[in-house]
Amino acid sequence: MVRNPLESSGHWRASLRAADGWRTVREPRGPYATASLLEWGSITKGLVGTTAWLTLEVERPVVHYLPGVPDAEMTVADLVHHTSGLPRLPATMRNGPFGDPYRKAVGVPLEPAAAVPVAPRGRFVYSNLGYALLGAVLDEVHGDWFAAVRQLALEPAGISSAALAPAPGECVVPKLFGRAIRPWVLGKSSFAAAGGVWSTFDDLCRYADWALEPGAGRSRTVSWQREGASIWINGEVRAAGAVIASAAGVTAAVHTLAKAPHAADAIATALIEQEVRR
Repeated sequence: MVRNPLESSGHWRASLRAADGWRTVREPRGPYATASLLEWGSITKGLVGTTAWLTLEVERPVVHYLPGVPDAEMTVADLVHHTSGLPRLPATMRNGPFGDPYRKAVGVPLEPAAAVPVAPRGRFVYSNLGYALLGAVLDEVHGDWFAAVRQLALEPAGISSAALAPAPGECVVPKLFGRAIRPWVLGKSSFAAAGGVWSTFDDLCRYADWALEPGAGRSRTVSWQREGASIWINGEVRAAGAVIASAAGVTAAVHTLAKAPHAADAIATALIEQEVRR
């Protein structure tokens, strides 16, 4: 018998937005009740993709901005859509279950020459390296990719709590045997544009409102995934998962701690299906 994701134990938060606005499905408890900022993970890519779409010539080759990139045909749009052929991470960074693949990238600028494709351009290959490179392009154009994101996405969305390296006491993290599980140092590394943002849960919901605002245009969701009438963006980091998903006029925002990969997606899907049945 398949277990209902909504009966799942452990720590998670969720809210739903339908025609009458947002309502809380699961109140903050445990770590969510003692700290305020939670990891977006790859939902960060939504902010970065939007900023790139609004400020760069997306069909222009990346080498126009970063001459050291090996593939002269790779475009900004390829980075946004994960069609650059770049791997998830460079071969020199190991993505194991226990280590932190981003620790060695703290304080070390991304080297464009390391952006070597492993698949033909045009084929979808999910790539944190691609978004790190996109962050480097935005740094080159704006001086600071996160400042550009703040100006073009966070502030228009009414988001004030977003940060890349919040104080440890502000961070919502799970515990194992009474000790906090240390999050990846993603936000302090040259891969921050791939998944380094933290914010309050309420600000995650504000991002959902802004990105999915009727008539807003595709630029706000250019980095989101689509299937039929459904649209979503999600993220998984060391011990947390998050998703914003929208279908059939219902939007769910879910965040989980120390659960199986894609647990947040399963909860969001179940919440939307339950709301539609009502």
